[in-house]
Amino acid sequence: MLDTNIVLDWLVFEDARLSELQRAWDEQRLELITHVPALEELRRVLTYPQFKLSEGEQRVVLEIYGSRVRVTPLPDGVTMERLGMPTGFPRCKDCDDDHFLALAYHHHADAIVSKDRAVLDLAKRARKFGVTVLSPLQLAARLSEAKV
Repeated sequence: MLDTNIVLDWLVFEDARLSELQRAWDEQRLELITHVPALEELRRVLTYPQFKLSEGEQRVVLEIYGSRVRVTPLPDGVTMERLGMPTGFPRCKDCDDDHFLALAYHHHADAIVSKDRAVLDLAKRARKFGVTVLSPLQLAARLSEAKV
């Protein structure tokens, strides 16, 4: 799964560091998951003035992303206020990012990809709970290795 900044880098800014992600997607070597709160966050972030995206451009990004991800439901009893994480699960300094970790945990995602230092700093502790946190470069290396 991808956090919002990675989605922006991939689909809005066409960041070259994500070319291996694009290639893996084109070759159907990966499945991306998200949930409604993450889609709502993406929708909100796309409206930020610094991105200078027209409503049409925002709509295109949402349509492309929507066509490339599987939207998963929140597990029973889980809300944005109650993420249902086990005792001791690491929390992010920016609590707005905790829902990405919860999505990865509850849906047994292979990895969450982020460039957010606060999220990346949780990698070692999150791994104890079965959640792998990768930077874009780590993702590229894994995807490249998987082609062999």
